[in-house]
Amino acid sequence: MEKKQETDDYSFMQEQIKKRPINKGRLFKRAFTTGALAIMFGVIASLVFILLEPFLTKLVSPKEEKPTISLPDTTLPEVASEVLPGDMIQEQQELDEKGKPSETTPPIITNIQRTDLDIDDYQKLYGKLSTLAEDTKNSMVTVTGYSSDVDWFSNVYEKKSSVSGIMVADNGENLYIVTNYSYLSQATEIEVSFANGTVWNAEVVAWDKATNIMVLSVPVSIAPRDSAGEIPYAALGNSNVGIHSGEMILAVGDPMGYADSIGYGIVTSTGTAINTPDHNYRLITTDIYGSRSAEGYLINTKGQVIGVINQRYNNSDLSNQISAIGISELKHLIEDLSNGVERPALGVTMAEITQQAIENGIPEGAFVRKVELDSPAMEVGIVAGDIIVGLDGNKIRSAAEMEESLRKYKPDDEIELQIMRSVGDAYKEIEVKVTLGVRSE
Repeated sequence: MEKKQETDDYSFMQEQIKKRPINKGRLFKRAFTTGALAIMFGVIASLVFILLEPFLTKLVSPKEEKPTISLPDTTLPEVASEVLPGDMIQEQQELDEKGKPSETTPPIITNIQRTDLDIDDYQKLYGKLSTLAEDTKNSMVTVTGYSSDVDWFSNVYEKKSSVSGIMVADNGENLYIVTNYSYLSQATEIEVSFANGTVWNAEVVAWDKATNIMVLSVPVSIAPRDSAGEIPYAALGNSNVGIHSGEMILAVGDPMGYADSIGYGIVTSTGTAINTPDHNYRLITTDIYGSRSAEGYLINTKGQVIGVINQRYNNSDLSNQISAIGISELKHLIEDLSNGVERPALGVTMAEITQQAIENGIPEGAFVRKVELDSPAMEVGIVAGDIIVGLDGNKIRSAAEMEESLRKYKPDDEIELQIMRSVGDAYKEIEVKVTLGVRSE
């Protein structure tokens, strides 16, 4: 009883701790502020990382430049050596002696009459041509593309097509092969078979639809070697020099529409131009009767490749005659495709102006035959009939010069063109600034 009384006496000293009321508004505001600051910090950190990452990566582990390939440049014809004034001075006696007819040189007709060919001579000739064609096989490969297709009954089956290819160069890591684009455009897997029997899966590097060229790559370590330990690359000749109408030529690859076929004949013309946007090529025609779907390469009697067979540009009445695009104009293209170089695009199809037209008052330069839709040239108002006479202050005398000059620029470069435009009976010079685009397929 006393304990209870004692407890009651001190009851006034007991206290209760009440919970502090929660301010929900202030709590939400603080949470929102904290979240916003966290997001802002994350954004700033991300931007700093994005800006500094290339520099830090380069600093920590410098990126090595990808090795490239380079082919001999034979785009322009060889120029005759310069004749100095001193070389033109000769003694009068030498001139007189030179002017006298030679009595020891028999007439050409006599030489022809004395030539007596029999069947053995023809057999020797074709034997040598056959040997020459056989030697080129070491630098050639068979490219097989695999794809899937569906028949009338919805059954899926494998489809394959085989074409020829040539080994052109390597960059120390990859071996590059030039082949036919149209036959392989739908392939999901591509195999390359070498002359020594080695088969390897190839990777597509790039292609160009205008010339129907595709570049493939395989590891250089699996490439075949000759007795000297060298890779037997195809010898690329000069299609601008030494190729004349009437010269003997060989077609190898698939000129007759099936593998390992061969054709002999002569060059019938080399003067036809193939005009494509920003690039012109030379068409070599022959009298070799082949397949309309022929593909392969033209080889001269030195065993050099001087053309890539392309039947697309044949006249309708000569659809079976073997024709090819000259290799000299293709070398820069093959280099760019192999090295992954983005090619600048102006978007004009150009043609050469004849000397006769220049003498009749047409300005010297690159004649614009056509302007591509939505091209950089169209955007600045260049039209068909314009003549490009200058590029960034440098005089342009021909379409070939214009094409060669464009190669020095890159996509997104701004160039200034000097153009002569026909206005009535006269020509007016105008200047336009063009931002170059990227050449598509």
